[in-house]
Amino acid sequence: MFFSRIASLTVLALGVISAAATPAAVKKREDVSDVLAVVNTLKASTSTIIPQIDALAASDSTTQDQVSPVFANLVAALNTASTSLNGLQGKVDTSSGGSPSDVANSIAPVYSDITTSLDNFKKHKPQFGFLFITFGIDAALNKVLLGLELVVAGVLKLVGVLLFAVGGLLKGLGFILTFGTLGFVGLF
Repeated sequence: MFFSRIASLTVLALGVISAAATPAAVKKREDVSDVLAVVNTLKASTSTIIPQIDALAASDSTTQDQVSPVFANLVAALNTASTSLNGLQGKVDTSSGGSPSDVANSIAPVYSDITTSLDNFKKHKPQFGFLFITFGIDAALNKVLLGLELVVAGVLKLVGVLLFAVGGLLKGLGFILTFGTLGFVGLF
């Protein structure tokens, strides 16, 4: 009886030791496809927001109460993308899931559409231009760019090349953070 208790304790102790010695599952390192998923989510969000901005620009009876929630939604979409990029925790594996140029080619049209739409809005509704600052649109755009550069090194230069055509619009909108981050200072 005594021997069976010692044998049971020995088996139990060995089980605990072997369970503790089992290596933990290795977390898969994120790759470019994870970054592209964030960009695609942002693209989907902005594809519903941009037409709203365009409609407000075209309307004869646009009010600040109508504009504010749309700008808030735009900033929220950008902040969600920024938070998602921060969640990737550092550089991603650029040898799989896509390339930095895939990321640049994916994000550039989103920024171009946002910039073009906001520029059109400002031309038609200059009295609401102060809302760009109020809602921090420039800062939100810039945070996404910085997040992209943190996870995919070198992507910022590629995005800057692709967005060169809207550089003047960024400056005209007063988006100096985004303008500077893209390397346009001194070019326009």
